[in-house]
Amino acid sequence: MVEVIITATGNNQRTYFQDQPQLQSYRGNQTVYIKAVETFSNTTIVQSPLTSGSTTATPADIQNATLTLVNAGTELQQLVPLAVMNRIWADPGGYTPYTWQPYLLKDVFEVDWTKSYVTTLTAPAAQPFSYLFLFHYSYMP
Repeated sequence: MVEVIITATGNNQRTYFQDQPQLQSYRGNQTVYIKAVETFSNTTIVQSPLTSGSTTATPADIQNATLTLVNAGTELQQLVPLAVMNRIWADPGGYTPYTWQPYLLKDVFEVDWTKSYVTTLTAPAAQPFSYLFLFHYSYMP
């Protein structure tokens, strides 16, 4: 799981990922292929398991954001709505599958995490909070 904490932001504000060494490919040493991405709202997990006391994004926060991954120096996955990465959506009286499978990626193995970011389209109503991502990956030594 990877967390991006949103603090005071404005319209079209970028918040960058921290370095993710466990998901980083190093030439000649290891190759980490990112295969899929999921995100979670506070209807699925209330608080971040990574930062004590940090609340999780609401469904409205997820609808208000996009993800850009920089792979090998290029923004190949650019401004992808987080809503397509959220598989469980809260409906009155229950939870509904929003999309059946995670957001799938192919041949993504040189992600520059410190250049990858989440864009909030409008200033979120309540801050701070955490966007939580689950990156499915495979590792090749």
